[in-house]
Amino acid sequence: MAMTWLGNIETSTCWAHHTWSDFATDSQSDPLVAVLPIHGFADHGLGLPLDSEEVVGSEILRRAIHHLLPDTGLRVLPALRFGLAPYPSCVFGIDPETAHDLIDEIAASVMASGFKKLVFYSTSPWNEAWIDAASRDQRANLGLQTFVINVSGLNLDFHPGSSTRSHVQAIASQLLGAVPVAPLRPAEVTDAGFRPGNWRRPPPCTPDPSLNAAELLAAASRRLARLLTEVRTKPPLGEPVTSIPTPSRVQSAATPAPLGSAQLWPGHRSSYLPHLTLDALEALPDKDRALVVIPTGAIEQHGHHLPVGVDAILGQAWLNAALEKVGTQARIWVAPPITYGKSNEHTGFPGTVHLSAKTLRRVLLAQARQLKQLGFRNLALLNTHGGNSSVLVYTLRELQTELGLRAGMVSHGYRPPVTDQENEYGFHAGEWETSLMLAVTEGLVRMERATCEYPARLTDPGELRPENAPATYSWISRDISVSGTMGDATRASPVNGRRWFDEASTALAQRLIALAAESR
Repeated sequence: MAMTWLGNIETSTCWAHHTWSDFATDSQSDPLVAVLPIHGFADHGLGLPLDSEEVVGSEILRRAIHHLLPDTGLRVLPALRFGLAPYPSCVFGIDPETAHDLIDEIAASVMASGFKKLVFYSTSPWNEAWIDAASRDQRANLGLQTFVINVSGLNLDFHPGSSTRSHVQAIASQLLGAVPVAPLRPAEVTDAGFRPGNWRRPPPCTPDPSLNAAELLAAASRRLARLLTEVRTKPPLGEPVTSIPTPSRVQSAATPAPLGSAQLWPGHRSSYLPHLTLDALEALPDKDRALVVIPTGAIEQHGHHLPVGVDAILGQAWLNAALEKVGTQARIWVAPPITYGKSNEHTGFPGTVHLSAKTLRRVLLAQARQLKQLGFRNLALLNTHGGNSSVLVYTLRELQTELGLRAGMVSHGYRPPVTDQENEYGFHAGEWETSLMLAVTEGLVRMERATCEYPARLTDPGELRPENAPATYSWISRDISVSGTMGDATRASPVNGRRWFDEASTALAQRLIALAAESR
């Protein structure tokens, strides 16, 4: 599979590709290391798209892991794309309190999944201090063994005061196939020598034609591979430190793919706001009449047979397919996805990463405020995780009233032709979701593990049910399912999945077109 749908990640180490059963088994073997990539969106004076941090940072990590295959002992979480954004040259940021809560909740979920070591791999110069503080909090409060690797420690640096900024510019330019564009606005920097300085608008970086981007990338990836090996071999907390083995396999591993072969994310990149430069984003015409889609998903258990990334994967798949069908009929943009969701109902199933309701709300509010500041007025949430719905609904009302935005939920509204029992109580990892995953990424589905398990039956006496009834009871998955499946996954088929996916994505495209037209 060429793409993970969730980022440029070495597929075998991708956290989102494993089932909760895999995590349960892994936790009983050699300790694994979780890696959380953290990328920001900012104009660093490079004259390149706002997501250059992720373009460069993810490719370094992917190649570093390639050096260490086949047995890396790593699980790479979906990238966290929301961090501090202290200057006007940054976009899609969150406040420090939300940032700390966000990373604390992800770390707690990682630890609950049986991991003892967590690496924060960060590309943003504006996040280094925050991550340092947060990682120490988790060491003290959770007893989690935390590590920090900043891209600046790999002899590459996005900081506008760094002498190696031209190095990341060279790598990003070649990976993107883009020529740096001179910024339209002058630099705005004060107190550059008075830590931390005030870098409101970074000075432009002049491209250096003498730099060899391929060599710079190769050196950074080899160094990251060595650092990750040291993290893996460092004794657990409480054990004495011994000598660090030399990771000779870093040098002897197969050569990674040539520079320029990075999988640029997402598939709908031409509609993805961070693929623009800051000048281009600010200069977009008719933003007040454009429609911005914010994807919201989750990383949570989906039975023994599906990976924990189902909701986030399907959300990106829907958008890719729907936007292809929209074509040029409407001007629709996509904001950075909120990949992690409110999934605490799946507590107890390893691999689930969940946020609290208050943190999810604050992340969404921050993105909405940023989009309004940029000039957008019409927001549509494409949500693929039912556990998010209640939080999103009351937060959308807040966006409507407090921010004056036209904001609501968008969905395909498609109902698959399944049995009444499946339609009513097959709402998680059942025939529908399993068939869709067989259609969009069959290699991640393990049908030999599929089960049928319902939380209730239509013929049950009384009217009290976990869902879809006059009286419902609050539940977590362990209350109503042993396997984590709620539905009949054994009936799933790729043929049905392809048909349902096509019909539903067509319906979603039509809905997006209608919403965009109403925005005008």
